[in-house]
Amino acid sequence: MPMLAIFYCAIAVGGPFLALAYYHQLLYSVLSPVYLSLSLFLLINALICTWEMTLFISRKLIKKQYDELRKKYGKDKLPSPLFLFDHVAFTDAVSMQWWSWVWSTYSLLDPSYSDQTTFGFFVDVGNGFLTFLPTLHLLASLTFDLPAPLNISPRILGLVNACFFWQELEGTVLYFSSFFLNDRQRGKSAASIAVVIIANGIWVAGPALGLYCCWEMVQSNTLDVVRLS
Repeated sequence: MPMLAIFYCAIAVGGPFLALAYYHQLLYSVLSPVYLSLSLFLLINALICTWEMTLFISRKLIKKQYDELRKKYGKDKLPSPLFLFDHVAFTDAVSMQWWSWVWSTYSLLDPSYSDQTTFGFFVDVGNGFLTFLPTLHLLASLTFDLPAPLNISPRILGLVNACFFWQELEGTVLYFSSFFLNDRQRGKSAASIAVVIIANGIWVAGPALGLYCCWEMVQSNTLDVVRLS
């Protein structure tokens, strides 16, 4: 039975989040707000990574969809309702191709995502392919004591993932700078600009929290920042 696309997103993130929160409390007898916040960001990032892979894999389809949407809605107006409120069959929801609508729709606010020559296109494609596995490894490491060779010291874990979070934070700040310095907000509604700010603001707050956690891991060589606080 088809469900709203946003329900699939909620299941993909919310299901693992609740399971991890349960096991974290079971293992460490505490529900750390730091752990909950960081694990939620990492799960969202893992989902978005799959969409960012789609950005590259389905780039020609995205350009075609964007051209059709632009003819129908104009350059600066989002469709109503958004694709997230479309009814989607399960077979489509688990395919990468259907989620090309993420980028063809967002391209109405920023056409760089339907143009493979732009910085915005490549910074997100890079994030998708390069941070998916590190995201899952960090999430598992913060929750469980992994077996060798996946189990590395908290200090090394912090150093490696500080680079990961810094790359995400830097990429988001540069994207924001490019978006506003090139006046891409001009002519857009307040709601459309809010979509841009909120969608990208997650990748400022999340990596900033990640950098803080990595600093604590490097300083203490423990995972106390996410397991005891």
